[in-house]
Parts: sequence; structure tokens; C-alpha cells
Amino acid sequence: MSAPIPLAEAARRLQRAAQEAGLALDPRTVTFRPGPFPCYEYVLRLQQAHTLINMPAAWVESEAWQDQLRDPMAKARRYLEQFVPIQERVDLAARGVRRFQQVLKP
Repeated sequence: MSAPIPLAEAARRLQRAAQEAGLALDPRTVTFRPGPFPCYEYVLRLQQAHTLINMPAAWVESEAWQDQLRDPMAKARRYLEQFVPIQERVDLAARGVRRFQQVLKP
């Protein structure tokens, strides 16, 4: 594993990789988790859908971080895409659109 980098630099790298994948990442959500498997934890968003992600520290801290992060970010986007229509229906239901009220029923 390469030398640890400052949290601000890790957040910058993750945010840039997310943007290239068409995702939003608020750098304030980035935290470092030291073990047992060192990783960076952060929240990714695609429209209304969002998820908490962990990325291995070695990938973020690597000199080839752009190449390391490209595929995982693309996979995260594909994962979130399936939740966007669901979240949009829930948002409409929450606003009181009658035909979408069934979404909120258990």
C-alpha cells in the first residue's frame, strides 16, 4: 500500500472520479476507516438515489488512482440507476400525487 494521503486529497480524488462517472459526491461525507481493511467511506448520489460506499484505501491512495477508481464508480452508477425511478415515485407519493400513494403503503 502506498503512503497515506490527506483526507482532503482523498475526497478530491473520489469527487473527481464520481463526477467522471456522472455521480455526485459531497466531499464532506468522506471519512477514513482504518481497519481491519483500510477504506474511505462516502455517500454517492444519482439524482434522488444515494448510497453509502466504501472504497479500499489502496485504490484511492495509488498513483494510478484514476484508473483504479474508474470501474468501481461506473459500477456504482449502474447500481444507483435502478433506484432512480423508484425514488422518483416515492417523492411523488410523498408530495401527495394520488396515483402514487400506493408506493407508501406497506
